[in-house]
Amino acid sequence: MPLLLIRLATGPMNGTAHLGVLLGTEPVTACATRSPDLQPVPDASAHAMCQSCARALLVLTTAPHPGEPEARTTTGRGRGQVRHRPVPGHLLAYCGNSLGKRRPDPTLSRCTPCARLSDAIDALRRRAGELLLPAAEPCHADDTLLWAPDGLGDLVTGHRRNAATGKGFCDRPLADPHPGASNECAPCRIHWELAELIRQMVTLPRMRDEARTWHQRDLDVFDDRALTLIAGDVYTLSGCQETHYVVAVADRGGKTRTDLLVYLPAEDRVADLRLRRDRLVTVQRPIR
Repeated sequence: MPLLLIRLATGPMNGTAHLGVLLGTEPVTACATRSPDLQPVPDASAHAMCQSCARALLVLTTAPHPGEPEARTTTGRGRGQVRHRPVPGHLLAYCGNSLGKRRPDPTLSRCTPCARLSDAIDALRRRAGELLLPAAEPCHADDTLLWAPDGLGDLVTGHRRNAATGKGFCDRPLADPHPGASNECAPCRIHWELAELIRQMVTLPRMRDEARTWHQRDLDVFDDRALTLIAGDVYTLSGCQETHYVVAVADRGGKTRTDLLVYLPAEDRVADLRLRRDRLVTVQRPIR
C-alpha cells in the first residue's frame, strides 16, 4: 500500500516541519533529518517548512523539462564552481542555489549538498516504496476560486484575486485559496466583473489576433527562468500541454512567485497564473 507523504515535527505547535513517512513508528524524512521525537503535525500548523524538504517535494512532483541536462552550474562564473543537480523543471539546484543556463565542465566536482539531498530522496523512496504524493501545483488558476485574506480576520468571506497585483480586487493582501468561503467580498466582485468585461471585450479579441499571426514573426527561442518573462512573450513549460501568451506580468519585487495574466489559445480564454520564479520555461520572444 502506498505511504502518504506527511509533515513531521518535534513539537506539536511550532518549530521546523519536515516531509516524510512513518514506517511503523520510525519517522523517515526526505532530507534525512533523524529524531525519535518526530511526530505527524497538521498541514495548517504554524511550523516553518524545512527548505530541503520543500525542494524534495518539487523533485518528487515536477515533470522534467524536455532536454534538461542532469547538471548545471550556478549563475556566477567565479572560481569554485561545481556541478549542481537541477530540480526537475526548474533552474534551482537540489542544494537551493540559483542555477545558470549553461552545462558545466564534466571534470568539475559534484556539489556535496546536492548529492546529500539526492541520496536522502533515494533512500526515502527505497525504504518507503510507493509514495502517495500531494498533487502538483496546477499550472492554471481557477478563475472562480475565492481566496482568504492574509493574517487574522474575516475567514468567512472570500476574495477575488487580481493577477496583476497579487492582491484581492479590493486591494487586500491574500494568503491562500479559500474554496470553502460562504460569502464573497462585494468590492472584489464589482471590480472583478468590470475586469472580466474588459477581458472579454478587449483583451480576448486582441490576443486571438496575436495568436493567429504569431507564426509570421521573427522569433528568438530560448530557455530561461519564469522571472524573466515579459508581456508579449510566449512560453511552454514541463507538465502542461498549453501554449501560454503573456498578456501582463505583475511587479516581482521581493516575491518567490511570478504572477501572470496569460492567453490560452487551446481553451480560448484569459487566465490568471502564478509560477515559481525559478521555473524553467521555453520562451518565444519577437526579435525587435
